Amino acid sequence: MLLHSEVEMKSHPHPERPDRLRAIAASLSFAGLFPGKCFHLPPREITVEELQMVHSSEHIEAVESTRNMLLSYFTPDTYANEHSACAARLAAGLCSDLASAIMSGRARNGFALVRPPGHHAGIKQSMGFCLHNNAAVAALAAQAAGAKKVLIVDWDVHHGNGTQEIFEANKSVLYISLHRHENGRFYPGTGAAEEVGTMDAEGYCVNIPWKSGGVGDNDYIFAFQHVVLPIALEFAPDLTIISAGFDAARGDPLGCCDVTPDGYAQMTHMLSGLSRGRLLVVLEGGYNLRSISTSATEVIKVLLGDKPMSEMNGVLPSRAGLQTILEVLTIQMKFWPNLKSNYEKLQLQWDSMSPPKQITRIFLKLGWKMEVGSSGDTRL
Repeated sequence: MLLHSEVEMKSHPHPERPDRLRAIAASLSFAGLFPGKCFHLPPREITVEELQMVHSSEHIEAVESTRNMLLSYFTPDTYANEHSACAARLAAGLCSDLASAIMSGRARNGFALVRPPGHHAGIKQSMGFCLHNNAAVAALAAQAAGAKKVLIVDWDVHHGNGTQEIFEANKSVLYISLHRHENGRFYPGTGAAEEVGTMDAEGYCVNIPWKSGGVGDNDYIFAFQHVVLPIALEFAPDLTIISAGFDAARGDPLGCCDVTPDGYAQMTHMLSGLSRGRLLVVLEGGYNLRSISTSATEVIKVLLGDKPMSEMNGVLPSRAGLQTILEVLTIQMKFWPNLKSNYEKLQLQWDSMSPPKQITRIFLKLGWKMEVGSSGDTRL
């Protein structure tokens, strides 16, 4: 997987580069976690038959054809070299085997340190640095090993459009994504709160779309407390998969958000109470080497039984974050009635943060227009 790289030399290295794995591996070694406290699964290239459960034959053949090319591109930012097809099949194979190992009880949980990432890869297309959808492969492998219901929580800063497409009509896989959206202006443009799944699987796709960059721990933890966990507990998955992109981390050049390593540890700890502890973390994005390595290390410490450094009681969201969560609850409580009490409580909180109605009427009489900006500030 380290041989998958952009061959063409450019003024700046491609953000999805081999150093991402090297940085995480070095951090784990320094912390004494691996080798040491973790065991590793032997690598295996996934079979074509397994991939066909997720992707079209045309897509699989397109990726395989790059074995004969020194350099090729699926999209302007999604490259391949002669080693990329092998790397993608190793990544998917490892995720499949790790899901099976967790379901069989051979492992309690696990972290898939893999690349290329996968959550943008859909049924028919490679895009967004992704070739095969590793989390989707893992979900179906878990079901083949006995899981009836699988939860995928995607905290990568970009919406996992590929994962959503693959499972949008499948109510045995619940997909929850928290991502920067900006009303469709942030890549890949999908993932609005109104995208809830199709046919009889409506409600099994939950999108929490942030309105701007800069979103940090408080908004993420608040969303977990009031949307992610209530829905997940009602769904009662047999396995929980995290599509763990670390590009919402503080310092990431693409995400420009503010989640800390302890924030990622908190979210992992909150999800570890589901599925009787059966938790599979799959690496997705994350392009600041310090942020990705530190964050991944803190997540793995939680998988090994450590508790996050700080408690997250009484978390207060930003105004824009609360507005987003209310919008999501308004949509999702049609499918998950247990959300109604959260909605009513948070609506009262929102009303207390809003300008009094008499002031609003004065502004209207004066002919002034009042609106809330993308960052949650009130403008006249």
